[in-house]
Amino acid sequence: GGGRSGGGGRGGGRGGGGRGGGRHHGSMRRQRSDHRMNGSGRRMDRMKGGDHNRSTNSLHNRSMQKMDASLGSRNSTPDGVLDILRSADGMFDVADTSGDGVLTFDEFEFYMRKYTDHDIDEIVHCFEAIDVDGNGDITRDEVRTAFLKKKREADGGSVGDSDKDMLKVSRDADKFFDQADVDGNGTLTKNEFMVYMKRKTDHSEKAIIDLFMMMDVDHDGFITKEEVRKVYMQEREIHVKKGDGGGETLALLLGLEDEDMEKLEEDVYNMFFLAEVGSQAYWFSLSVWLLKLAFIYIIAYDLFTNQSWPGPDNSTIARVTQFLLLPVNVAVQEELVVTFFIYANLKWDEVILEVSPHASSGKYHMANMMRFIDGLSFLFINTTLLLQGTQILSMFLNFAALQFLQTIDNIALQLAADGYLSDKLEEVADSVGVMKLPRNSNECLQVLDSVFMFLTFLLLVIAWALVAFVFTQN
Repeated sequence: GGGRSGGGGRGGGRGGGGRGGGRHHGSMRRQRSDHRMNGSGRRMDRMKGGDHNRSTNSLHNRSMQKMDASLGSRNSTPDGVLDILRSADGMFDVADTSGDGVLTFDEFEFYMRKYTDHDIDEIVHCFEAIDVDGNGDITRDEVRTAFLKKKREADGGSVGDSDKDMLKVSRDADKFFDQADVDGNGTLTKNEFMVYMKRKTDHSEKAIIDLFMMMDVDHDGFITKEEVRKVYMQEREIHVKKGDGGGETLALLLGLEDEDMEKLEEDVYNMFFLAEVGSQAYWFSLSVWLLKLAFIYIIAYDLFTNQSWPGPDNSTIARVTQFLLLPVNVAVQEELVVTFFIYANLKWDEVILEVSPHASSGKYHMANMMRFIDGLSFLFINTTLLLQGTQILSMFLNFAALQFLQTIDNIALQLAADGYLSDKLEEVADSVGVMKLPRNSNECLQVLDSVFMFLTFLLLVIAWALVAFVFTQN
């Protein structure tokens, strides 16, 4: 269990804590990067205006030559393309200090000042030469293209079809790893590769293992992006020699189907979905669900026996606060919202049985029904507490208290995944993190979650109006 926090090495992975904690970190990083770029862009503008009467072409050529010499790319393969791409990726990984997948001018300047003797004008021109689309930051693909182009020009040639194919397969490999590399450590284990391929293809288990062995060039039990490129180049050369082209994509090489996949929500309900009937994980998930329902029943009993509804003298500010909290009340019902999303956007597929033979269609719907009952029950309790409230502060405190109770299933799953309960529970909890289901392609169904959310809010508005203006008057 030592690799679960941190996620730095190949065994890392589950660190980061909490359900959905990393879903939006990419956009947050990008916003931070854009903010930094605003300042960087102004610096670049000032530098361009200083002694811009110098020969731009001469400066551009000299700076690119120095960059080529300093970043270098020795040839160890017939056309050197793998070494060039390796050098480009190495430079990008070191320079991308924020880890957001793009280089701002600040990051690029820091790298160039640290590893080269360029002056600021040469750094600016290097940046502009690599930033082909001129959007103010540099992508990994732009760095790869710049390295290949410079190397080919140094050899007296230009970027050819094979280079363009390799650039495309590198982009495909990035996308492939983004989808298949569940723990995000930059390598694919046999299990990650197996799960992904079973979702995306109809290959047999033996065919998938054979593909993994073919892709694992150094036979260390892991697949890297560089190994993907090597295998693609080998296959391309075979096709070229046969005279049948050679420009096939990585998707064709692996036989991938073009279908979006969605990671399962990490909760005890999907643990129930994957568990064998009667197993520890099955009863554990069921027990956690029943525990939450027991708390809901206790709270509901108290609400309708010991608490009272507000009278006609309830203040206007209290009623307005209740109304404003209605959309918040819907939004915080995570289990309800997740159920809406699942039935609107995902679909059960029998291919999951090849990886998890106990994840039947019946248990899929039963797990979602349990989640829905959980969400609906908490929505009912939250709404009742809200409509009974007369003190504004107490309304917010009730929300906070119930939010804690709603996380019981998350805590239970995390305990199981961290190995505090039993090895069998840990195994099933871990499998929840790597399972994915295909998205449905029905555009009509895809809007159902929004429709359900709106209808839920509308029902709460009706309940609020009845309590605030009808029932309290009697």
